[in-house]
Amino acid sequence: MMNSLVDNDPPGEPNEDCGAVATPVFDDSDKQAEEPFILSEVEPQSLGENIRQSGLAYSAGIVLFASVAFMLVIGWGADLLFGSSPWGIVVGLTLGALVGFFQFFRLTSQIFKK
Repeated sequence: MMNSLVDNDPPGEPNEDCGAVATPVFDDSDKQAEEPFILSEVEPQSLGENIRQSGLAYSAGIVLFASVAFMLVIGWGADLLFGSSPWGIVVGLTLGALVGFFQFFRLTSQIFKK
């Protein structure tokens, strides 16, 4: 069975196993001068633009994490100061998430602006 899968019959000659005629998959005899296939007319970005977009994406992630962590620490400090055990942390996490997502979306909207 493996022999029939890997046989090297020349094109146009019958195959002994099944009696079928082997046809070539790629026929280069009809090769004409063709225009190159262009997927898109958009020019590729420059190296500087790629670096700018990468830096903005990296800073967006750092800002999101840092704002949540900073407001968590502020909320924990408020809990220690005022004795309101879980509420300072809850409010700090909520405010940090809101500020972080606002800054995240602000930075990511600048990625595709030129």
